Amino acid sequence: MGPLPSQDRPLSGLAALKAKKAAPKFMTKIVTVHPTTKPTPKPQLSDSSSQSPSLRKPVSNGAPRKETIPRKSSTPASVPSRQGSREPLERVRHERQNRVKRASPAVSTPRFTSSDDDSEEEKPKKRIRRDQNDSIDEKRKVRDPQAFSADDSDSLPMIHAIQIANTKADAQGRVKYEAFFTALKGDEDDDPVIELQYPTSLQGEEYQLVRPIDSSDFKPLDEIEANMKIVAEYYLDRDSARKVNNEEEGTGFVQMLHRHASQGLKGRVGAQSNYIDVVNQYNTLIAEKRKDGTIGMKLDQMTRVDLRLVEHIIRGQVYARTVSPSVESVRQYEGFSNFVYGELLPKFLSRIFKETGLKSDQVFVDLGSGVGNCVVQAALETGCESWGCEYMENPNELAQLQAREFRARCQLWGIKPGSVHLIHGDFLKNEAVRQALKRADVVLVNNQAFSAELNDNLKYIFLDLKEGCHIISLKPFRSPSHKIKESNVNDPINVLSVIEKDRWSGMVSWADDPGKWFHQRKDKRELDAFIKSMGAHD
Repeated sequence: MGPLPSQDRPLSGLAALKAKKAAPKFMTKIVTVHPTTKPTPKPQLSDSSSQSPSLRKPVSNGAPRKETIPRKSSTPASVPSRQGSREPLERVRHERQNRVKRASPAVSTPRFTSSDDDSEEEKPKKRIRRDQNDSIDEKRKVRDPQAFSADDSDSLPMIHAIQIANTKADAQGRVKYEAFFTALKGDEDDDPVIELQYPTSLQGEEYQLVRPIDSSDFKPLDEIEANMKIVAEYYLDRDSARKVNNEEEGTGFVQMLHRHASQGLKGRVGAQSNYIDVVNQYNTLIAEKRKDGTIGMKLDQMTRVDLRLVEHIIRGQVYARTVSPSVESVRQYEGFSNFVYGELLPKFLSRIFKETGLKSDQVFVDLGSGVGNCVVQAALETGCESWGCEYMENPNELAQLQAREFRARCQLWGIKPGSVHLIHGDFLKNEAVRQALKRADVVLVNNQAFSAELNDNLKYIFLDLKEGCHIISLKPFRSPSHKIKESNVNDPINVLSVIEKDRWSGMVSWADDPGKWFHQRKDKRELDAFIKSMGAHD
């Protein structure tokens, strides 16, 4: 076909594309929640007749707490997929045969049962070392100096383990936990409260030594061991780490706790006191390592927060205390709508951050952020400025709870994350989100269940992104087979490049089968070259 007459030739460049923008028609209600700048009170717990407790510090011998307030608790649950993967059966079989499932840190510690033997120790999984090809963020400062302040008034409100795991009846009159140690000496207390020290000096965390009646609920003793393992791996020198976790010789505090817990389940008198004594020894060591500067030095050596530590803080602690107790509320969605709830899991997000090169001086935006998992992980793992926008009411409420608990947990672990901004509203219309998108370096869109209309509207939003911005999605905005032609030169997808990539099992919450994801970039070089070639034919 010959060149078009000049009066019929399409307008060129972004001006033509933006001139074709249609006013998006999607949502009518806009509710904005401004980012929290000051600590807010702890969320109301499940006992509606009581206010959030002012927690009393336990005495060192584990004296019982007289008043506790229960909170509903359950482990994170996945949302069923609305459609199975269409990957070739051979690939699915190959993946299932070769993968090794890895539980989240919250459930990776040994499970105590009455059949445990003193000599049986579950071997913890080895840490996966960082890929040598990972880029280093020289600007990232992981340690939070304020977290090592001696002023307890700087500590942020948090949800202690005792608030979600205790022997009190909940608002429905259900008792969900029972004493872990039942064979007691005369001077031992029933279900005592202990305090576990964290790497910072601001405060410890209170635990009641109980076990859940429903095995799927939060397990306090498992988390105590998981905390110790994480501290040994990331916060201590080699000799101190071996005192905490020494699986080869079985002499670490973790192994000792496990033996005492197993003995307690077998009804051996004195196991509870022995357990508390080990916790006190651990607390003493952590205080020493904090004082001599070991912990601060280890944090100063970090330029990125490792995925295992990220998972423990977010999935194992923040999520378990905020989202898990109310996870049923986020399942109240309209099936096959734009609002179907599902989560991208931590290892998938970590891969996205690495492949896009997300750094601490950059901006991340999640459009349709749900309960906020992606937003807080980006802020913690990379230290970036992190934004999310969610339209649905229930996920947004849980996201706000997560954001508050996230700040407190980062402080406990001595880590300074990037700023977190969670907006409640329509990301097609919200002005704060629009402005963040103009500065964004990475945009995430979990558009697995988005309608064609919503995906089309997003293409016009992407015209305002800066050149080079990464766009990650589960459905492509530009098909890998798309070619620019004179007939589609004004299509907004022409300013994007795209690479199709494989998504394997354990990357999303709604399916365990392989699938695809798409790495797009704002890159108008191909469009500019095509328009230039059109001009050469005049």
